[in-house]
Amino acid sequence: MNAGDEDKKKRRNGLLALVHIAKKEIPLSDDEYRDVIAYWGVGSSADMTIPELEELVKYFESLGFKKKVPDPRDPGSGVGQVKALQERIRTEAEKLSNGEQRLKGLVKKIAKTDDLKACRNVKKLKQVLKVVGLLQDRE
Repeated sequence: MNAGDEDKKKRRNGLLALVHIAKKEIPLSDDEYRDVIAYWGVGSSADMTIPELEELVKYFESLGFKKKVPDPRDPGSGVGQVKALQERIRTEAEKLSNGEQRLKGLVKKIAKTDDLKACRNVKKLKQVLKVVGLLQDRE
């Protein structure tokens, strides 16, 4: 998949997410939602093209839906969770023999980064924590 295809996929997925958020926020019943998308001759928003999805989002905006534009300076809601996971991983790894070195290896293998601080992916941090727990059980 080339970069252009990847960009289109991200745009499409973002629009689909907006459509589903708008459906809940307006709120529309399932029947009302089906009536709205039937205008485009589809049974699901997943069957719509990017221009059709853009048009659908504009329609929802005309009904009062407001897209929340993220502030680029806002670190996001997951920051607290990331820091908490990182601290817990460090605490649990200290309980292992040679824990600091083992943790570096785990982070490199699971998160594909050299430093725990650089890993901001909650899912990968949870995986590291789970493996550290499994290693503790073995010792």
